[in-house]
Amino acid sequence: MPKIRIPLAETDDAKRLKTISMNAFQSDFETYGEYPPGIPSVDWHRDEIRKGYYHKIEYDGNLAGGICLITCQNQEMEIRYFYISPEYQNKKIGTRVMALIEKKYKKIKKWWLFTPYKEFRNHYFYEKLGYKKVGESQPIENDAFTLFRYEKEITGLKKV
Repeated sequence: MPKIRIPLAETDDAKRLKTISMNAFQSDFETYGEYPPGIPSVDWHRDEIRKGYYHKIEYDGNLAGGICLITCQNQEMEIRYFYISPEYQNKKIGTRVMALIEKKYKKIKKWWLFTPYKEFRNHYFYEKLGYKKVGESQPIENDAFTLFRYEKEITGLKKV
């Protein structure tokens, strides 16, 4: 089985992570006319890396994607962005990365994220992992673009 690692990204990774994220979010650009906020900016990636919760995804030693987390209060964490380069998709990397992230941050009791309403593969993926859709929001008033909020609560003792 190919080895997957999720080390913290370093500022030197910002340029490559920007390129990979733009490739991964290309369908968002084609569907909605823009990339998710920050994605096209190397400075944004560097700033997020400096916060200390931006992991790069390595697949057999190759940079395959990233997962940018935001710490919240009360043992909660937001998955800000999670992306895998198109060339590495459909290899079960996402499922394995999510298990590694939950294992790394064992004290987190609630995980949450937003994903666009037309991203049906995302909905299926997160629901498969135990996330529940808990709400919808429109970032721009009177615009059809809608985000779905998904949450996953960790209860009881986890086997690690």
